[in-house]
Parts: sequence; C-alpha cells; structure tokens
Amino acid sequence: MNSGDTYRSVQGRYAEVASYTNDARKHGGYERKVASAFGYDVEDLRSIPENANLGVSCGNPLATANIGVGEVVIDLGSGGGIDVLLAAKKVGVEGKAIGIDMTKWDMLELARRNARDAGVPNASFIEAFITSIPLPSSTADCIISNCVINLVPEVEKPRVFQEIFRLLKPGGRVAISDILAKQELPMEIKKDLSLYVGCIAGASQVSDYERYLQEAGFQDATILDTHADLNLYKEIWTRKEANEPGPTGSCCDSMNNTTSGEINQLPDVDFNFWTGTFIYKDI
Repeated sequence: MNSGDTYRSVQGRYAEVASYTNDARKHGGYERKVASAFGYDVEDLRSIPENANLGVSCGNPLATANIGVGEVVIDLGSGGGIDVLLAAKKVGVEGKAIGIDMTKWDMLELARRNARDAGVPNASFIEAFITSIPLPSSTADCIISNCVINLVPEVEKPRVFQEIFRLLKPGGRVAISDILAKQELPMEIKKDLSLYVGCIAGASQVSDYERYLQEAGFQDATILDTHADLNLYKEIWTRKEANEPGPTGSCCDSMNNTTSGEINQLPDVDFNFWTGTFIYKDI
C-alpha cells in the first residue's frame, strides 16, 4: 500500500472503533482490561467518561511524563481522549491539554463530547496528521503519544519526530508508548492489513526508532521494554471466530471482508515473539 491507502485504512478502522455505542462496547469490560493491563489506575479511569477509553492503548505515557500544573501537553493520536482528559486534570486550569487526531468524523467528535461531559474546559482537539501539526514551534512542555506512531507509514515516521522536536519548548519532555519490533518482521505479517491497523505490522525496529529520534535532534534516547503481554489483543479475534459475545472494537481487530462479509481469520502469530511495548522517555 502507498501512504494514502495506509492512512485511509487506519482512518476507516478507527472511525469504526469510535462509532460504537456505549452499550455495544461494554461486553466483558475489554477496554478496562486493556487499560489496566497497560498501566492505567482504576480511579483515573473512573474519573473520565467510559468511552474515552477505547481499549487501544499499549502503555500509559502519563505514568512517566511528570506533568505539572500550568503546563501545555500535546497528545499525538488522541483517539477518544483518555490521555488528554487525564493530562488536563494534571495541568489544572492554568494549563492546557491538546489532542491531535486525523479522524474527524466519529473520533474527534467523540473526544470533544467526552471533554464536555467530563467538564474539562482546558482540553481541546485539533484535526491534523501527526506529521504536520498546525501549532507554533515551542508550544509544548510535554508531548505524549500512546500506540499511534506505529500506524504512520514507515517513510513518514521521521517527520513525526521532527514535529515533536519542533513543538517542544526548550527543556521540554517526551513520553511515548508504542509497539516496536524486536526483530525484522516477516512479509506475511507486514502485508496483513488487520495486523497493520492493529499496531503490529507497522512497528519499527528499536534501532530505527533510535535513529529517528537522534536525527530529529534528541540525544540520549532511553527506550525501555515494558514486557507487557500483547497477546491480550487476541481476545477480540478469539471471541469473534467462536461467535461468542466480545468487545466490538479494538486496535487489533479483525478486518471484515467487504465482498463476502466474512471475518478474516487470525494469523497464527505470537505477538510477543515479534513485537513488544516500549516507552521512550526524554525526561
């Protein structure tokens, strides 16, 4: 796929995730299970609208971001708004939390509605690709992102880190949770559309991530393996293939065959063998 096709596939998938109603998304508490597995505190999750958590996290960048009152925080790929809303509470009314997302219909509308419902006036959302963000340079004290950069086409990933470097104030901080490849992915994984929109097939190798950071201007990159269990994402596939009730939306969801209506079968892939969740800290 070229970059345009990749973006359209990602936008389409995450628009579907955002469009599910609350009732349709509550089967088995899948979203809460994912968030808890990747480091979110239960009380924090209870403090925001339930559908701000879409079950698409692979970490909790806020846990290491050291956000302070009065700061400006930018979240790249803000989804339903979970990290923006939590960051907005941390920075207080003196600060700002800004979400960036490319999926206008459904996703950005959902996030803005969640901000209103949560009574968080210092949270805002901008429609943009994270490779080109319409904000002035030196805007943010801290930039966060959660399981999103892996979805950017490989040829455009360096531009994401260039934008991060541009938007940070001098002395600013970065906290990114993402899925990275532990080794070169085989072509059967790279070409699987479900695994691409599911954050697996587009994963960069750790060495490439380090190079992107260094070329953008970051020094002394610290990339840590969280050793989280990525096979948790398979729960949604397993339930669908068995025709059992299960979560209706996930980052690592099966892509329906548009001609036959059938659900693609889950590839026999151990996600933990090929990939892992990593946190990058520049703090």
